[in-house]
Amino acid sequence: ETALDQHVKWGLHHLDLKDSVFGKGVADLTDAEAAKAATMMSQRELSVYCMSTQLFHDDIEIGEPAFREAHLSKLDRVIAVAKILKPALVLLLSSRSLMRNRLWYSLDYIREDCRWLIRSYQEAIERLSDAGLDVTIENECDDNILSSPTEIIDFFDELNLGAAVNLTWDVANLWQMGTFPTMEVYQQLQPLI
Repeated sequence: ETALDQHVKWGLHHLDLKDSVFGKGVADLTDAEAAKAATMMSQRELSVYCMSTQLFHDDIEIGEPAFREAHLSKLDRVIAVAKILKPALVLLLSSRSLMRNRLWYSLDYIREDCRWLIRSYQEAIERLSDAGLDVTIENECDDNILSSPTEIIDFFDELNLGAAVNLTWDVANLWQMGTFPTMEVYQQLQPLI
């Protein structure tokens, strides 16, 4: 309640919910907790713009079975919570690689050794989209697979899902990954944003 009241004082109307909602990540809320949060927001004329999940933010080297169990197994819960909170967007995170410091271009590695990652993203996006939810992927930092405009554009091309998914461009994260924010970078990424 204190956090929601503060948002009202700041004059904000749309929230990005991620964690610390009743002490949990947003995707871990029960139906009752999500309904309580929705009521509390509605009473303050607040809405959820983005429901930020932690899905896919993991080292791809854990392998497909462990990755699917850690992330795709949570999709039903994410969908159930999203149906209650009614976000404009559901956010997935870009994955990490323990090989990042040896990779000039992560898509070669993904195509050769981790092709399942693309299929996993496609499955998640299609399931969320089929549930009536709009999906965005945010580029993260710290060993992230998306460190340049080329990697981001090529990753979205590999997904081949068109308007079913867009990019939330975190300028600071991409900068931390080595790409200085310029208008040229923005213009390259703008069609995906």
